[in-house]
Amino acid sequence: MRQLFLFLFSIMLATKVGAGATPIPPKAADPVAIAAAVKELGQVNGIALACGHKDAIARAKALMIMRVPKTREYGEIFEQASSASFIAQAADKGSCPGRATVSVRLETAALPLPAAPSHKSITETAAPDVGVNPRYLLQDTNGRAFMDSDFRGRLQLISFGYTFCPDICPTTLIEMAEVLKLLGDDAARLQPIFISVDPERDTLDVLRSYTGFFDKRILGATAAPDLVKRAADNFKVRYEKVVEPGASPLQYSVDHSAGMYLLGGSGEFLTKFAYATPVEDVASRIREFMARLPGLATGQGAAPAPAAPAR
Repeated sequence: MRQLFLFLFSIMLATKVGAGATPIPPKAADPVAIAAAVKELGQVNGIALACGHKDAIARAKALMIMRVPKTREYGEIFEQASSASFIAQAADKGSCPGRATVSVRLETAALPLPAAPSHKSITETAAPDVGVNPRYLLQDTNGRAFMDSDFRGRLQLISFGYTFCPDICPTTLIEMAEVLKLLGDDAARLQPIFISVDPERDTLDVLRSYTGFFDKRILGATAAPDLVKRAADNFKVRYEKVVEPGASPLQYSVDHSAGMYLLGGSGEFLTKFAYATPVEDVASRIREFMARLPGLATGQGAAPAPAAPAR
């Protein structure tokens, strides 16, 4: 069904812009056009929320993260449009459009938005779990220093990336949020963490808004470049800044290793889930580890107030 939809949608775009043409979003998008596109994305998102179209909800969020400049104005437009559309649609659930219709509206609405930067996952050349040293010293989005030992008694699910990531990171965080939902009450025994490898652009405020967009229980973290590099090296995570010729200094992408790392109740490395591992499988494996570690604490999904790091 997905392949059929993509085929039909490509035909629709080809018809709209001319046979053999490829629709290319403008390089310097008009703020008015972006605002209108964001409003439409919000309206479709509200419909998807009211009608239970989970794939469309995830796609709307991904498009906002991948393609829309990160400003409070655009965020408010999206939220207000989503809320109004949800209320209107919820009042008349019998008229819910089909998933394919909602998906087409989303992709059509996104056409005026700036193109996502080129980006790819770094392919691992060796088993990524060999020699993992699950230690880190970072800063959370409230500006507090914390380290791996601050979550003793709970599992940790950790991924590395950055907020400007156009595809891999939002997909991973959508999956992380879904894992939390699948775990239900057991999610309190797990601390999800997203570590930014782009501290130059990912301020604490940006990182807080970004992780909260997926699930407020996901803890955003970063630090000075040397500390981020040390944490990434410990986890055998590789990343590399990629600057396109002629681009401004802050217009770059970061190729990086993908996947999620699971740490045990004592901070020990348990396993790595490869990128795009089905969320049901991830949740099932986590439950298996929880069953073997009955002494895990039951927190509330938020970071504790870590003690100051030892000098």
